[in-house]
Amino acid sequence: MSTTEPIARRTFLNGLAAAAVLALLPWPAEAASVSQAQTLVNTISGELTGLVNSGGSEAQIYRGFESILARYADMPAVAAATLGPAWRGASNAQKQAYVAAFQSYLARKYGRQFREYRNASINVTGARDAGKAGVLVQTTVVRPGQANIAVDWQISDRSGSPRAVNLIIEGVSMLANERAEIGAMLDAQGGSIDRLTAELKGRA
Repeated sequence: MSTTEPIARRTFLNGLAAAAVLALLPWPAEAASVSQAQTLVNTISGELTGLVNSGGSEAQIYRGFESILARYADMPAVAAATLGPAWRGASNAQKQAYVAAFQSYLARKYGRQFREYRNASINVTGARDAGKAGVLVQTTVVRPGQANIAVDWQISDRSGSPRAVNLIIEGVSMLANERAEIGAMLDAQGGSIDRLTAELKGRA
């Protein structure tokens, strides 16, 4: 294994997490059916790999990422989880603006990285009803010539239809990275959600 492989592997895990929308919900998730959850993960996986292998430009990959996030993730729940307690004190207008900015931020942040991982496949290997935690769908990410990666997708229908709300990669939820970063950014902005939202919009 080359010295750059651990860094590349972490980059890939971070990119996959954001694309599939990691969020540790601060409330119990409602479970979608196992079959619905598997269907959703198969759909997301197919679109992700299709996007990466399309040979599209950086701008096209970015737009594709954001489209996937908007259609298959419970973005309000994800955004609320990353913002933490500050979400409860925000106005409706502030919440809507933050959700939109955070969604675009994720797409911009990871879209360019993820396009480097062409020829990867995501294979569903099982699923189980985890009760209040939702449905956990087990997958394996296969990259030619490199170690496979075990990924569990948490699916909830709290929003009214099945959506991805969490991703657990090799036993570790990736929310901690994003939540810590957003928390640090919010602190740096003096706790102002408006200034945080503006910062997210300005980040390329």
